Amino acid sequence: MITRRLALLIPAAGLMACGAGRTIRVTEGEAPASEPVALAPAPGAEPREASAPQATSSGDSTSPADTASAAGAPADQGYAPYGTSRTLDLRRIGQWTRTGIGESRRLVIRDVNAWAQFWSELGVGDRPSVDFNHDVVVAVASGQRPTGGYEIAVDRVTQANGELTVEVVERTPGPNCMTTASLTQPVDVVVVPAADTKSLSFLERKEIRDCR
Repeated sequence: MITRRLALLIPAAGLMACGAGRTIRVTEGEAPASEPVALAPAPGAEPREASAPQATSSGDSTSPADTASAAGAPADQGYAPYGTSRTLDLRRIGQWTRTGIGESRRLVIRDVNAWAQFWSELGVGDRPSVDFNHDVVVAVASGQRPTGGYEIAVDRVTQANGELTVEVVERTPGPNCMTTASLTQPVDVVVVPAADTKSLSFLERKEIRDCR
């Protein structure tokens, strides 16, 4: 009876030895003993894929955002910066050398009454109508001159930051110019679109005619 039990235990022990040996051989075949298998990254180690890419530069690879940042302006602003000026369209009513206004004037007329009063002093014919709901009148007079050949004109009208700027040029005859001996009173009158302005200024420029 004892002999039969020993005979049954010996094959079972052999099977256990074979199973354990098979498990060891499979583990050794997956990786050499000098390079153990890493099942998870070591604490604090960073995978190679996480390294930051190297920056590259190219003459034609600048993006609009980079350009805006270099210029100091946000990339998402598509509107014009505040403070830019615009030139107003002007319509010239008339330019005369002999008028009834003998003193220098710089006027901006905004209503019908002031327009009628100025026109009566000007004395050059029928007064044209102006729609002061949309337009204003700019009138400049150089005052009385001793001879002909003098001229005054509104050269340009600009608006910026709530300020209306009227550029005026006065021309005088040069030494070689032939002029009349009668007195003159140059005046120029223009109409420009009405603007919501807080202030008004005139810029003066003088020129001498070259009559060679």
